[in-house]
Amino acid sequence: MKSKLEFFQATNEQLSDCGQVLDIELSSEALGWQGVILEKGSSPHFYPQNVYTPYFYFALALEEELHWQVGEQHNEITLKTTPGNIWINPPKTPFTHDISEPCYFVILAVEASTFLNSCPLNIDSKKLSFLNNYNVIDETIKGIIELFLLEVAAQGRNGKVYLNQLLALLSTHYIQHYSNYFDLQNSQQRISKFEQRQVDKVASYIQTHIGEAVTVDDLAELLNCSKFYFLREFKKFTGLTPYQYLMNERLSKAKAMLTQPNARIAEIASALGFNDQAHFTRTFKSHFGVTPGQFIKSD
Repeated sequence: MKSKLEFFQATNEQLSDCGQVLDIELSSEALGWQGVILEKGSSPHFYPQNVYTPYFYFALALEEELHWQVGEQHNEITLKTTPGNIWINPPKTPFTHDISEPCYFVILAVEASTFLNSCPLNIDSKKLSFLNNYNVIDETIKGIIELFLLEVAAQGRNGKVYLNQLLALLSTHYIQHYSNYFDLQNSQQRISKFEQRQVDKVASYIQTHIGEAVTVDDLAELLNCSKFYFLREFKKFTGLTPYQYLMNERLSKAKAMLTQPNARIAEIASALGFNDQAHFTRTFKSHFGVTPGQFIKSD
């Protein structure tokens, strides 16, 4: 079986055929996982030259040691990869490899929008930056890849909810440990006069009253401060207005509820405090790119 992964030439953004050499023995293709590809296989060699992928790309080495060259800033470095090592490459980050010996791998590739939308952290994707990492030893990522692999071998028996949970675990761990996420958070906290415990208190209140009419006055009173002070410091700390934060929480919960059997869009809209089903549908599509109905059909 040939790989379904897409590689693009960085110079002209045309599709590259470098992935045709990958021979896949196990794939998630038949499971219909939107935005997620898992492939286990091997290759006699691999020579991608200045290409990129649209994925957060995790390649777990299997079976044997691998000796290869990596092009980096007009230089070539030699690597030795052992089973269990992971290569992590962010979307649209070009790479050049020279692998002239057989390699055995599991590749987990998640499209950028799917990966970032799966993360429950409060993130600003426009400010996040990621690094290309070779020979990573990370038991958490390795364990999550192996759980994806088991789910493919079991033909997706645990369903969409389980898949979403795995994506949330992976995206949270990756963003916290392989991006500038904490630098951004620390910068926001140095500027804001709020403390983490205050924001946690607001978050807990919103979760408890997520289907009700939560007002800025309610939240300011919760922290015993003026509305103006609350609005200013909350935005500094989280990067979001209270309304944006509340709406993100409602939409995240709505997404989870829509994966449940016999989900009813009108009931979910009402339970989460939207004005009506039309308002819910517009907001959901604006945030996720699909309507609630389309999301249910893709489940």
